Amino acid sequence: MRNPKILVLEKDETLADQVRGVASELRPRPEVVACDRATNVEEAVNADGPFDVLIAGPSLSTRTGLSALQAIHDEIPATSLVLAFAKRPDASLRDIIRTGAMDLLQLPVADKSLHDTVERAVAMSRSQPTQQAGATVQAAAPAANLGTVFTVSSATGGCGKTFYATNLAYYLHQYTGKRTCIIDLDLQFGEVSTALRLRPRFTISDILSREDIEEVDLSAHIEEYVVTHDSGVMVLPAPKDPSDADRIHPVDVQRVIEAARKKFDYVIVDTPAALTEIVLAAFDMSNQLYVMATLDLPSIRHMGVFLNTLEKLKISSDNVKLILNKAERDVGLDVDQVSRLFPQGFTSVLPYAKEVTKSVNVGTPVLAFSPTSDVSRRMAAGMSPLLPEANRASALGAEGPNKRSLFARMFHRSPAQITS
Repeated sequence: MRNPKILVLEKDETLADQVRGVASELRPRPEVVACDRATNVEEAVNADGPFDVLIAGPSLSTRTGLSALQAIHDEIPATSLVLAFAKRPDASLRDIIRTGAMDLLQLPVADKSLHDTVERAVAMSRSQPTQQAGATVQAAAPAANLGTVFTVSSATGGCGKTFYATNLAYYLHQYTGKRTCIIDLDLQFGEVSTALRLRPRFTISDILSREDIEEVDLSAHIEEYVVTHDSGVMVLPAPKDPSDADRIHPVDVQRVIEAARKKFDYVIVDTPAALTEIVLAAFDMSNQLYVMATLDLPSIRHMGVFLNTLEKLKISSDNVKLILNKAERDVGLDVDQVSRLFPQGFTSVLPYAKEVTKSVNVGTPVLAFSPTSDVSRRMAAGMSPLLPEANRASALGAEGPNKRSLFARMFHRSPAQITS
C-alpha cells in the first residue's frame, strides 16, 4: 500500500510546515503537499493525488471558503477533511457540517493534538473502499488547461469597470484569436449587455436554475447560455430581474467561473462596487485583479481602503493592478500626487474621452470604435504585457484594419438596429 498523502490548503506556509513536522512521526510517513488556493485543488489532486487527508487553514473560514470546501468534498468524498481555523467561522453550524469535515481544530494547535487528528483522519480515509478503488479525480489524469481569469473591481461606482472589462475582453480576443468570455457578476444591475447592445436570451441565473444543476458538469453546457458580440467576445449576462441575485451564492459563482475556465482561454469578470461574498468568491478564482478609481478624493481614498482590505485577505499585491480612469486636468487633484500615494503605480492612467461615450452608444468597445484615440492607445499599452511575446509587437504597432472593419459594421447599422 502507498504511503498516505496530506494536502494542506492555506495561503500561509506555517500550517503546512507544522503538519510536516507531526507527519514525520507517523508510520508509514505521509507525504505533505501545500496548496495556496481552493481553485488549485483540482490541479493538485491531478498532479499529486489522491490524498487521504485535506487540512483547510484559516483563510477558508469565511462563508465563501466553506462553500468551496463543500464543493471540494463533493468531488473527493473519500478524502478526510479537517478544518484548522483560528476562530469559529462566521457561519451557521449547518454550513460547517456541509463541508463534510471530520474534525475542527482551534489554531494555534499543539503538535500532539494535530498529530492525533492527522493519524485519525488518515485511518478514517483508508477505511473507505472508494479511496482504494480510485478517487473522483484520478492521479494519473492530466491537469486541465484552464483559462486565465481577470476580475475588474472598484470600491466606488462610476469608475468604468464595465468599460474596462469589455475592452480587455476585446483586446485579448483581437490579438490572440483565443476564446474569450465576460461574466457579468453585477447581479442586480449588470451593464455588460447594455454596453455591448446585446439582447441575451439567457443569463447566469438560467444556467444556475437547471433542474440537474447538482449532477451536471456546467462546463459542458455553459456555451448554451452565452451570447456572442460582433467582435467574437462571448458574454454570460447578469440576471434580468435584480431579485434573482438573492438566489445566487458564492459556491454558484465559483462553479460558473470554474466552468468558464474549462471552456474559454480568457475569462473576464465584471463586478459591482462592493466587497460581498460573491465578489470575494470571484477574487479567489482570479489570476489577476484590476482595481479602478477615478480622479476624485472619495474614489482615491476608497481605493486605499480597498487595497488594505485585500492585503488583510492575503491577496497577493503581485496579482493586483491599478487603473486610474477619467483623469482630467484642473480638477483639484494631480495625477502625480495620486501616484505617490500608491507605490505600486498605475498600470494605466486613462483620460476622460468622448469617444468612450460614443462607443457605448453604438455597442462596441472603444478599442474597436476609435483605435487611434488617446484613451485607446493608453489602454492598449497597459494591456500589451498580457499578450504572448509573439503578439505584442503586432498589437502595439497595429493600424487596426480589423478594428476599422468592426467599427464599420457597427457604425453602418440601420437606424432601426441602433435604436432597438
